[in-house]
Amino acid sequence: MKLQLIALSFLALTTNAIGSTILSCDYAKSDISKGANAPMIPGGKGTVEFDGKSFKATRPAGGVVISPIISEQKNGMLFLDDKTKVFAASLSKTEFAISDRIARITEQWANCTDVSPIPKTSDNEKPATAWKYRSLTKQEINAVENAVKDQLKDPESARFKHSKFVSNGKGAYCGLVNSKNSYGGYAGNTPFMVMLINNGKPHAGFIGMGGDDAETLSTISVCKDNGYF
Repeated sequence: MKLQLIALSFLALTTNAIGSTILSCDYAKSDISKGANAPMIPGGKGTVEFDGKSFKATRPAGGVVISPIISEQKNGMLFLDDKTKVFAASLSKTEFAISDRIARITEQWANCTDVSPIPKTSDNEKPATAWKYRSLTKQEINAVENAVKDQLKDPESARFKHSKFVSNGKGAYCGLVNSKNSYGGYAGNTPFMVMLINNGKPHAGFIGMGGDDAETLSTISVCKDNGYF
């Protein structure tokens, strides 16, 4: 996994970073082992970095929690239930919450305000890349899926969500895969990145894939820098 993170970090240095909104929030925590109506206990100020699809929440003491990509939307909120944790984010960027069924706690970042630094501009600053997209061919899809399946515990269970290929990028390709873990349950949509090479006979080289929080964050970040998600 360390090799994957090194590869992702190296690739990130060659691309333009896409910033997230940085928010300052009121942090609170509840012990849900005492019941669903257990009070939220204030704990100071925390921060959240939110890009509209996933978020990185920092506790007042410095601990960090990173959400997967959240796709389900209802009543102005984004939700994701991965069976062990429930992640929620308001589209207005004012409230975020994580409820951990195993640890029996709910954490909340509320009353958030935007504290993102104002980007500096100059006459010599280059405009952001205008990405161009095309659909993958069947041969390219097979190459991508084979490269990712080689990394999975249960490759036959893999369910892929493919995105369009960035045709004016550096050859990187990102998508999502959901497969069974060691316990036989589906782990949820996990971002992956491969390098797609098409010189007549497409093949793909595996670069990285989400796993723990650091790997997921690195994969999502580099994918965004390359025009995906």
